[in-house]
Amino acid sequence: MPAMLLTQAASGLSPSQITVFLVELAVMLGLARVLGEVCRRFTLPQVIGEIAAGVVLGQTILGQFMPETFAWLYPAEGEVAIGLEGMVTLSATLLLFVVGLEVDLSTVWRQGKAALLVTAVGIVLPFTFGFLLAYGLPDFLGVGPRGEQAPLPFAIFMGIAMSITALPVIAKVLIDLNMAKSDLGMLVISSAMLNDLVGWLGFAVVLALLPAAAVVASGDGAGEVVEAVKQAVNGGADDAGLGVWWTVTLTVAFVVGMLTVGRWLCHKAVVRVQAHWAWPGGVLSFVFFVALLCAAATERIGVHSILGAFIAGVAIGDSHHLRERTRDVIHQFVMNIFAPLFFASIGLRLNFVADFNLPLVVTVLVIAASGKLVGSYAGAKLAGLSHRESWATGFGMTAQGAVGIILGQLALEAGLIDTDLMIAIVIMALTTSVMAGPAMQRVLQSKRKLRLIDTLTERHVLMTPAARSAEQAIHELSERAADLTGIDAEAIHRAVMERERIMHTGLPHGLAVPHARLDDLPKPCVVVGRSREGVDFDSPDGEPARLIALLLTPTSQPSTQIELLSDFAQTFDRPFVRTRAMSVETTTEFLAMLNQATATSDMITHDDETLGMR
Repeated sequence: MPAMLLTQAASGLSPSQITVFLVELAVMLGLARVLGEVCRRFTLPQVIGEIAAGVVLGQTILGQFMPETFAWLYPAEGEVAIGLEGMVTLSATLLLFVVGLEVDLSTVWRQGKAALLVTAVGIVLPFTFGFLLAYGLPDFLGVGPRGEQAPLPFAIFMGIAMSITALPVIAKVLIDLNMAKSDLGMLVISSAMLNDLVGWLGFAVVLALLPAAAVVASGDGAGEVVEAVKQAVNGGADDAGLGVWWTVTLTVAFVVGMLTVGRWLCHKAVVRVQAHWAWPGGVLSFVFFVALLCAAATERIGVHSILGAFIAGVAIGDSHHLRERTRDVIHQFVMNIFAPLFFASIGLRLNFVADFNLPLVVTVLVIAASGKLVGSYAGAKLAGLSHRESWATGFGMTAQGAVGIILGQLALEAGLIDTDLMIAIVIMALTTSVMAGPAMQRVLQSKRKLRLIDTLTERHVLMTPAARSAEQAIHELSERAADLTGIDAEAIHRAVMERERIMHTGLPHGLAVPHARLDDLPKPCVVVGRSREGVDFDSPDGEPARLIALLLTPTSQPSTQIELLSDFAQTFDRPFVRTRAMSVETTTEFLAMLNQATATSDMITHDDETLGMR
């Protein structure tokens, strides 16, 4: 039996093809991760770096300057191309499953009228703009070959593309602004949830309305399923209209069934799985089983698999038995493995130079941003929000992020749009995502909380300071701060010691935070020292300080010092974090430990906020 299996495997993919397949996945994942981390370091969405990896590896750069390498690594046809297409489809399916997990129907229900108004008006206005423009000027917008044969589905798609929103981006922005638990934050999240639900149902209708003949001609598997279902229902007749309505009916029945009976069954099953199966393996197997089964069901009906995965996520995610730690494991697994592969794949076949159409990019960006902004603002005003809160709601709802890009990619694969329009949608989605957070900050006059990890690199950490007293430790840390800032070390030392003489900065549990505000400091500077023997900073519990953070902040930013002091104390208040900090050997390991501790703290905070909303 093993020999037979090996023979069958060899007849499918040769060793050289398997090698190419694994190498292309490794290169995509590795470069997407590296560039995503670069973007994260500059507080940009990681999806920008992940798409940039595809641009580097795709036709834009690698295909232009090293065409033979590009053709070997990413062949346009054959078994390797089919394998990659399968991975991309799976990645998109699991991405939408994670988005569905974020949808909390009870939160939407509690917001009631306000969420409905923001969603309805926020959809109607940009949808109308996109629909009318697509119906009147399809060639200008970049209609695809199947879109030419189906002007109505193309126009509906453009309306949806202009009005969709990105729940994950909005949730992250609100958490960064410490607004996720506020009334405004809950309204924006609820509206985004409802918006996503309406948008993906609308896209399912678009796929169902595509002409069957055009779909089959394209060689798309989903299209063949649509035709098969129509033939089965119509008894071989050419009455395509009945087949379309049958597909829509089955889709609606699936959605209603999953959000009622399916939701109840998932709720009952999750608690039993978590009680009797291994954690997290058992529950992961269960939720992915449901997601893939639902994805297969909608693909069989004749719409894309992503709708089934999205609805499965909504049904499972609405169960309060699904623990937040489990949600985080699912999120980390999908967003760090499958998401980079999907977004990198977008840039492989697109040429962002040759197919860049500036008038089209500007048109799509203006319609999507202005329509969503004005529509959501109007809906928020009708719901009774203030002028400032209404504008903040509008800016938050403009973010399209990964959701808009996924929608565009699926439309490109379906032949609804061409590459020019796809590039315009990608640029629009990234631009609106980047501007949402800063725009909300400016409107609300709020500021993102500065974290300790944001200020540190390897040069900001001293693993073995030689100091034996508080003054010596401050002097040693001041010298490193002088190298980093260009300010005289003695001036830094003097300012910190003046503050230290007023009140000692030792904290319980072996921590100390000597600090000062400097007039000529352009931005905050933190230097962390670790002393195994400990230094006496006259702490309340009498324990010598082993982790010492020198905090220097500009005089013009009084709140920054408070934020850094608070974050340092909260991060190292946990015993296991202090133990790990003292056990690591290098500055890189220290930063890795701190990064993990910060992420864990954020997860706990997010869990508390989520429990407050559920």
